[in-house]
Amino acid sequence: MAELQTVDRRSFLKLSGLATGIVLSGGAVVVGTVGPRPRGVAAARQAEKVQLAYPEYPDIVIANLDDIVAGEPVFFEYPQAGQKNMLVKLDKPAEEGLGADGDIVAYSTACSHMGAPLDNVYNHEYGMLGPCPLHFSTFDLAKSGMNVMGKASDHLPQVALALDDNGDIRAVGMFGLIYGYPANLFAREENS
Repeated sequence: MAELQTVDRRSFLKLSGLATGIVLSGGAVVVGTVGPRPRGVAAARQAEKVQLAYPEYPDIVIANLDDIVAGEPVFFEYPQAGQKNMLVKLDKPAEEGLGADGDIVAYSTACSHMGAPLDNVYNHEYGMLGPCPLHFSTFDLAKSGMNVMGKASDHLPQVALALDDNGDIRAVGMFGLIYGYPANLFAREENS
């Protein structure tokens, strides 16, 4: 008679997740890791890493450092036309922030929950984007776009920024998936 083997809960959950992933992907196995965004790395070095990791992202100038006014958002489309983002100087240090004070950041303005536009709900006093007009999700821009209220379960996608010698702020990549896209550089899904 064969000896029964016991499996602890953690191993069972890992194996169940792997099996589910294989079934849902049609039998294809994709190996890789998804983890938290790197923290505390100088913005230029981080942007360089993103550019090396994702060379397909365009490198565009958003604005010049001298033209940025605290609390006044600058809107731009990136990485494709129709993907609206907001660059803002928060007046307080931010994770992955750019500039002398580390307080310039940029995020997608499509809510990560259902894609509602967030371009008219920036609160400079608190450095928050939201509440979303659909389900009140609110995001802390100093903390990598972390959801602090509402139904969103993901951070807002953050634009990776770099600063060149001329003081130009450049978009060089994205952290996170923009709502409604199978990948940030692909066409929008029809049912979104």
